[in-house]
Amino acid sequence: MKFLTAHWELKLLSLLGALVLWLFVVGGEKSEVVLPVPVEFSGIPTGLELTAGHRDSVDVQLRGLRVQLMRLRGEALRVQVPLAGAGPGDTTHRLLPEHVPVPAGVQVVRITPSRLRVVLETVESATLRVVPRLTGAPPAGFVLRDVRVTPIQVEVRGPRSEVRVLSQVETEPIDLSTLRGPVRRSVTLAGPGGSVRLVGDRTAEVTLEVVERGSS
Repeated sequence: MKFLTAHWELKLLSLLGALVLWLFVVGGEKSEVVLPVPVEFSGIPTGLELTAGHRDSVDVQLRGLRVQLMRLRGEALRVQVPLAGAGPGDTTHRLLPEHVPVPAGVQVVRITPSRLRVVLETVESATLRVVPRLTGAPPAGFVLRDVRVTPIQVEVRGPRSEVRVLSQVETEPIDLSTLRGPVRRSVTLAGPGGSVRLVGDRTAEVTLEVVERGSS
């Protein structure tokens, strides 16, 4: 026991020295790693918009000192795809090492896939009617006499191909099964879907005239 505790300060110092040396050797070794990296588009021309369906990330193979690569796992790497000067249509962009900013001493070996399909469309606006989405039926002895909504129309904006197939915007569901008289509700408008978005207020006022059956 005395042998183990004798000169413990020197033994601890030797152990720490060995640990530092091991970390230096291991950290100084060259290594490679493959990381999923988000794709970031920049310089999209005014009046154009990316359509849904493009890749959100790619695999990037990196080479460098092991300690550097370990740090990169926690950093916000990005594949930066410049689109300045691009026009509407379907194009393929080659991904190059310079599209991935990395610290000095780290090398981008490979990007998979090496080419990225990009579809840019002209942005278009449209005015669509607002339709209340009603579920269920009034309680026994009651009927729905009238439904009014304000505003009756809203503006949407998005890629031309998506905007042109839309005809209406619905509200969130309104359950009729508990209504026993006239009611007015502020409800949220449902998103049109895809890359199309609402312009302006996202709510509507819906007036439901629920009356007893047979009332005048």
